Amino acid sequence: MLQELTGQVISEKFRGRLLQKWRLLIIVFTISLFSVPKALANPDSPIQLRPELTDGIKSPITLLGAVKLAQSAFPKLLHDRAEMEASQKRVTLQKIREYNPYSMLSYQDVAATHNRLTQTLFSSSVLPTTPGPGPENVRMGADAFSAAGFILDWAPLDFGLHKAMIGKAKADFQLSAATYQLSRLDVTVQAALSFLDALIMREQVAVAQANVKRFADFSTVVHAQVDAGLQAGADASLADAQLANANNELIRAKLNDELARAALGFAIGRGGDMVDIYPGGIIEVTEPRDDQVTAPDFSGHPLTVQSKAVISTRMASKKILDKEYYPKFRWLGGVNLRGTTFLTNRGDVPAPDVSGFFPTVPNWNAGLVVDFPFLDIIRIKAEKKVVLKQIEAAQHSYDLSMQSLKRDDVQARASVRAAVALAKNMPVQVEAAALAARQAEARYQAGLATVAQVAEANQILADSRVKEAVANVGVWKSLLSVANVHGDLQPFLSAAERATRRENK
Repeated sequence: MLQELTGQVISEKFRGRLLQKWRLLIIVFTISLFSVPKALANPDSPIQLRPELTDGIKSPITLLGAVKLAQSAFPKLLHDRAEMEASQKRVTLQKIREYNPYSMLSYQDVAATHNRLTQTLFSSSVLPTTPGPGPENVRMGADAFSAAGFILDWAPLDFGLHKAMIGKAKADFQLSAATYQLSRLDVTVQAALSFLDALIMREQVAVAQANVKRFADFSTVVHAQVDAGLQAGADASLADAQLANANNELIRAKLNDELARAALGFAIGRGGDMVDIYPGGIIEVTEPRDDQVTAPDFSGHPLTVQSKAVISTRMASKKILDKEYYPKFRWLGGVNLRGTTFLTNRGDVPAPDVSGFFPTVPNWNAGLVVDFPFLDIIRIKAEKKVVLKQIEAAQHSYDLSMQSLKRDDVQARASVRAAVALAKNMPVQVEAAALAARQAEARYQAGLATVAQVAEANQILADSRVKEAVANVGVWKSLLSVANVHGDLQPFLSAAERATRRENK
């Protein structure tokens, strides 16, 4: 009987374990069915190296749109704007610091002995003062002392030091504002330049695609000639090699295009976005109207304005030093209450039982304090020498900025003239290269040229078209450099907007 029961128990355990295994297999199989990657259903699907951007720019942007996005979203510009606003608020803060009187409301409750000894000591937090008479004999019993009061300390008269300190804060604000304007110009120029670079890469992709099509068509012709026995079989291999090389050039062009669009995304404050551009008619307008034909006023350029602001801050520091060596007049006034449980022989403490915690003896005070740190003249003279040299250095920096802008203006205008002339000449080169490519293909079909000669002619045509696109955009780059030197991009942006809308006349 015992053996039967034991066998029954073992059999039930075995069936339970087997059932658990089957359940586990069913669960694993079900999970595997629902977790098969979609890539298995389409083995030719591309590998995703990065997640799709869902909050990027939905539509292609124009040059003007790129500039506006950069001005509203580029972190460096937002940083400088916040610094400028903080500097502006610092002016109000400095006014409060200079003219707001010092005030303090204080209450103390102390338990201590009151043994006194007539002596003279410098004030110290370690050695508290013990006013009033002491007991006749030394005793270590504690008494309670209390005090409360307030004080006002105001120094409105300082011979111009307050005004000089506020002037320094204003000069710092002007410097911060000039720095912001310079950053705004740099960010705008970089956004426009990145857009033009992306436009060049876009045109190179179009040229590379056309080059692939030409080589594909030529490869078809070569294979037909070889199949008909009119050309050697090696020509077909050579044509295929040229087609493969054209495809490689297309791959490189697409890579450069993606890199340029990513750089444009960073320049407009959208780092990580692949930005698409809408060039409009920019690539076709090779001689836009130059609205900046007059001599610029470099004194208003953000770079020189910043240099002048640096000089102003140095001058403000010197003015503070000029006003420091004057006496400082301070008006003080306050009210205080004192109390103690220590009884003198005169019995002049009202309510001695509670005055140790609630002061009852009132006093008021008012006075004028004149502070004159006369030895500061040594420090002030030494600091003035430093500041004067800083002013001299800032003036030289301003001169350097002016000369740099004048040099850049001459170079930018020269580059505009060269870019316009080059853009005018490029169609002649492209047309000649296209004619040479057509003639080479015709000569090959007639048996008068080789595949290498046709490939060379087509490559020259592709290079010429790339150079034409670079030359056309180079005109805009040169005009951008002129606008940058002048410190005003509005004429350039207006011309670009007209070209984008094909409204240029």
